[in-house]
Amino acid sequence: MSTTADTVARIESSVGRTIDWLITMLPAADGSDGIWERIRIDVDQVVRWVRPDCTAESRELFARAAEVLGRPELGVIANGLGGWLLANQNADGSFPFYTLEGRDTSDQPFGQGSLTRYPNDHGKTLELLALWSAAGGGDEVSSAADRLAGWIIDEQNDEGWFPMDGREWPGPCMVAWPVAGLTRYAANGGAQSAAAADTASRAVSYLTALQQPDGRIRTTYEIHQRENWRPASSETAETLRAFALSQRLLDLDLAPQIAGATAFLTRLTTDDGAIRNCDATCDNASEQNDGSLTDLVYTCGYALHAWLDAWRLTGEAAHLDAATGLGEFLMSIQVDDPGVAWHGAWRGSYDVDQKIWRGRANQHNPIDEGGEFSVYTGWCNATIANGLLRLRAALIG
Repeated sequence: MSTTADTVARIESSVGRTIDWLITMLPAADGSDGIWERIRIDVDQVVRWVRPDCTAESRELFARAAEVLGRPELGVIANGLGGWLLANQNADGSFPFYTLEGRDTSDQPFGQGSLTRYPNDHGKTLELLALWSAAGGGDEVSSAADRLAGWIIDEQNDEGWFPMDGREWPGPCMVAWPVAGLTRYAANGGAQSAAAADTASRAVSYLTALQQPDGRIRTTYEIHQRENWRPASSETAETLRAFALSQRLLDLDLAPQIAGATAFLTRLTTDDGAIRNCDATCDNASEQNDGSLTDLVYTCGYALHAWLDAWRLTGEAAHLDAATGLGEFLMSIQVDDPGVAWHGAWRGSYDVDQKIWRGRANQHNPIDEGGEFSVYTGWCNATIANGLLRLRAALIG
């Protein structure tokens, strides 16, 4: 029988292996050029987009792991990643979608950079800046968080969601992340804490209206036929995080909503801890509707964090057990093949019945942002590894 000590040892080994892969995705060895987005296995391409959200997730991981794993060199890389992140903030507080860094970039899709500003990416980056600031990041980090929080606050519309560059984008994936970021920021007591808390509360009200009787959150695909490749499981996992953080840090009463979301995710959970994309009750909620698949880019990593956030709020052992089961499942499928360039990583989609990497994320999505052929730095690998470190902390008390 597995013991807590066994799980902790596996977590430390797993996180170390993930970090060793992430290091291969750094344009500069010291992290000062950020981190590339992903490998596309089927077309043999490293996507040399350096994204602020991926870089922020990786910075958090390297900073935490430096101490936990006793690898001080990771702290140097964390500092480099953080320096890149701060240097690439726009004057208005937002961030570019990506820049291109390092080596020949002539083969990269969509040109040399992008000014598109996604609400979910910005919410995620704000949460990570808030965590960094709370850990002693200093005045420059706090200022960056203040400016980003101000930009997100100004973007919210009267309905509670966040238009994207003036376009309607009312799906929950573009709302849950700003809630998480604003909630963490407000709890830290930043310069715009009161406005951030108010903005988060209005966004939470919008999200609660999207919850179905069985606890599932309506998908972006259902609402306005976008994000076709996200499974039904994804936006409920992300929204569960937003609900749990908002109740714990902003004192909102969301107990019924949290119970509903956890019940839905529990229903999709397999005996070995994985979360299926959907079941027969919601297979029309997304074009990503294969119930044999579990999605590691859009669901598993964030569900791991969501279970931990729900446990920290409620103290219910079932939530910690679900996080532990999901963590054990993820560690069991981590790539272990020194002959491939993604050794130590996780790919984007796995068949829980056949127990093979399978599935695409190309539903109205020609660059296949997920699926078995995508190996992401942020959104998957750094996300999962950060969640495993949080699980480790929960298990050791």
